[in-house]
This record gives sequence, C-alpha cells and structure tokens, in this order.
Amino acid sequence: MIPEIPIRERDRRSRFGGPALVAFSIVGSVCVGCETVTTEYHRRPGFYKLASEAELQDETVAADGRRLVFIEDGRLPSEVEAAELERKKREKANRLERKRIREEAMAAGLPVPPEGREPEPPEIFKSREVLDDGTVTLRALLPEHVIANVMTCLRNQEYFELWEQVVAESSRRAYASRGEGVEEFVAWCVRHRSELMMSLNRMSFGYYGGSDIVVDRLPDLSVRVRFSPTLASQFDFREVLVVQERGGMKLAAIR
Repeated sequence: MIPEIPIRERDRRSRFGGPALVAFSIVGSVCVGCETVTTEYHRRPGFYKLASEAELQDETVAADGRRLVFIEDGRLPSEVEAAELERKKREKANRLERKRIREEAMAAGLPVPPEGREPEPPEIFKSREVLDDGTVTLRALLPEHVIANVMTCLRNQEYFELWEQVVAESSRRAYASRGEGVEEFVAWCVRHRSELMMSLNRMSFGYYGGSDIVVDRLPDLSVRVRFSPTLASQFDFREVLVVQERGGMKLAAIR
C-alpha cells in the first residue's frame, strides 16, 4: 500500500452560497518510477447528484495527475481522525473518573454507586438471528442490511419471512391495492430468483468501494442503491429502493 501523508486542507465556496466543497490533500511516494501521487478528498453535497444532468463520479483523475475522491455529505479523513482522537480522550477521562469514584467508595466502606461502575458492553447488532425454535428474525439499520437480508432469504427460499419482515408496509399495501398479496410476491421471487441473486450479489460486493455502485440519499430519507450506467446493462435488476419505517429500514422495491 502507498503511504499517504496529510499536507493541507481547504474550503471552497459554492455558487449556491456557503461552503460547498472541502478538499483534503494527501501525498505519497510511489516506488515504481519514483512518482509522487496526490490524492484530494472533496466533500460534495448529496443534492449535487440529484441536480446534475450528467453522471457524477465518486473518484476521478485530474489532468495534472491528481486523484480526486468525492465524499457525499460525509466527513473528510482529517475530521474522522480528529473525532476519533476526541472520542478516545473522552473515554480515558470517563474511565479515570469511574476509577476515582470506585476508590473513594471502597475507602469509605460504601457500595460503589452506578456512576462508578464500568458500562455494560454494547449488544452486537445482528441483522439476522435464528432462535432455538427455528424462528428467523430479520432487522436492518442500514441499506446494506436490507440487501443482505434479501439475498439470504432468496438463497434459503425464506419467501414468507422476506415478505413479513423485510418488505416495506407501503409495498405490501401496493400489492393489496392490485388484489395481490404474499402468494404473488412469492411467485415473483421464485420466477426471478437467479437474476435477483446476481444483481444483489454484485451490489453487495461493490457497495463500499469503487464507482460501479451509486448510493442516492433522496429528500424523503429513502435510499436508492443502483448500478452505474456503465454496469447497469449487464443486469436485469438495476436498483434497490430502501425506505425508513418504524421497525427500521425496509425494502420498497427492486427494479
């Protein structure tokens, strides 16, 4: 891996007013050819993709050889690092304070109060859980959890669990408005199972890196995960729409 060293950070102004892009540049030496590579991270408002007629790339190379990486409404690497340092600082201070409270309580022969006890470890989130009686429970906090649950249900042919726990209430109402329900949904899943698995597997594989998968965060808080135009023609199903409901994120549509 090429070592990268932070060297500068700057703000840019948008024609819409206010700070729009923040660039964080890093350089590293490449051994092959003794070449220096500069990477710039730019924060780009999510609505740019919605407003742009052309496809906006998440990563590109400028004419002068700089590597440009665009982060949608997210934090720059320097901000992530600063936040992590601050978190560790707070954790250390809290740990020392709990230790002080415990020692004072024990020295006084008193029970340790709740604020002096170590916190319980957080529960590990499980998007899929199989209980002792075989019951399958599916949860989703993020779009990738929805995609993973759909893939697993299709693989295991758990169509009723998929309908009851993963499909959005609004989508089930749409089925009902056409006089259809779980039977028609299961038939659709069975008919398109192979094509769905190929599309979802490729989406899952490229979700966190590269420019083949595009994640659009829409104004109504729904999320659309889709293939880039260069890849979409290779698949029968090209986008997944995920919505937020009371029980977490749910599958609204696969198109």
